[in-house]
Amino acid sequence: MLGVTAADPPAPGPNQPRDHAPGAAPAFAPPGWAPRQLPDQMPDQLPDQLPDQMPDQLPDQMPDQGFAQQPAFPPPEDRPAGRRRPEPRMVSLAVGLGVTLAAGAVLFSLPVPYLVETPGPTVDTLGSQDGKELIQIDQEPTHQVTGQLRLTTVGAIGSNPGSLDLFNLVEGYFDGDDAVVPYDLIYPRHTTAEEREAQSAAEMTSSQDAAVAAALEHLGMPVGVEVVEPQTAAAKAVFAAGDELTSINGQPINGFASLKAILGGIEAGGPVEVGLIRDGRAESVTAETSPDGEGGALLGVTVTFKSPVKIEFGVEDIGGPSAGSMFALGIIAKLGPSDLAGGRVIAGTGTVDAEGVIGGIGGIRQKMIGAKRDGAEVFLAPAANCAEVVGNEPPGLQVVKVASLDDAVDALDALRAGSQADLPVCSQADAG
Repeated sequence: MLGVTAADPPAPGPNQPRDHAPGAAPAFAPPGWAPRQLPDQMPDQLPDQLPDQMPDQLPDQMPDQGFAQQPAFPPPEDRPAGRRRPEPRMVSLAVGLGVTLAAGAVLFSLPVPYLVETPGPTVDTLGSQDGKELIQIDQEPTHQVTGQLRLTTVGAIGSNPGSLDLFNLVEGYFDGDDAVVPYDLIYPRHTTAEEREAQSAAEMTSSQDAAVAAALEHLGMPVGVEVVEPQTAAAKAVFAAGDELTSINGQPINGFASLKAILGGIEAGGPVEVGLIRDGRAESVTAETSPDGEGGALLGVTVTFKSPVKIEFGVEDIGGPSAGSMFALGIIAKLGPSDLAGGRVIAGTGTVDAEGVIGGIGGIRQKMIGAKRDGAEVFLAPAANCAEVVGNEPPGLQVVKVASLDDAVDALDALRAGSQADLPVCSQADAG
């Protein structure tokens, strides 16, 4: 059929298949096929109801299998208000916080090799403790004793090894009244609590003996010097425990100070004639001397004092040597010619030796704070502690520098006379 032409079929519409004309049957349509007209526009949403053959909802009861059944997910209106399943991230944070807190608790409970010094109690040496006078003398005072002479102490948290934990250490560090110090600086390493208590008690007894000797010598009362024990072979040959020394080369011994002065003027190595009383009888012996390292001589014996009056102490639960100066002042106040405290509340600290020299101590800042807390107006501080005193004086507490028992008595005499402005104080020069 050459030469026969036909018109081109129209282009298919946008929704029409490209292999047949609109409304035309497909090439392989089944018998009875008829085209179905699609709607011009699709509905905005699916119908509300599913076909009739589908159930509107899951059945309330599953087939009876012997189990109690309940809906897997309650409807929103039946769910408890405010309850949500925790997110994994929140659970991790909670667990991490718990572990951190537990670790911190363990860390803060670990023992540390420090102790915390705190202001301790103060005690009036002119008063009583638990119904017992602190200083008991078998001689009545010649005047009225007024005011207070308070010895001061330092409390210690962690005095037993390992008893201070990190929490107490941090607390003490940030407390302005306390001081954190290495344990070994206060107590020797590897000592037991019983050994420390015994040492502290021995230091207290020694300080009381020295206080009696220093006070009696200050008052000019006769103090005998008695041999405790010969130490060298030469001394053991001529001295015995209990010997009371009365003279050396004819110079009388009236106490520790005079004994030291006499021996300080003797050239060591030669013999000396020593007068003594043994078993109630006066005797004289020849003794060899040895160098004391300061240009003087030693007899090679340990000695103690022999008091003309009976003096005892009733202090309890306080140890160490630092109350010596206040004990000596208390004795002077009771045996001396004047009312030493003069009605004031005086506090202080410091060791004292038999010659009346006042030495430095530890914890002076805590002692000043304790003194102010307990009403002290004046504080007697050892000159050796001035570096720690400067800048740490509690407001309202007058701190007076003393280097000897004589200095302390002079200061109290000046206070009674109203000359407190002229009293020596610790200065930056002392601290430097």
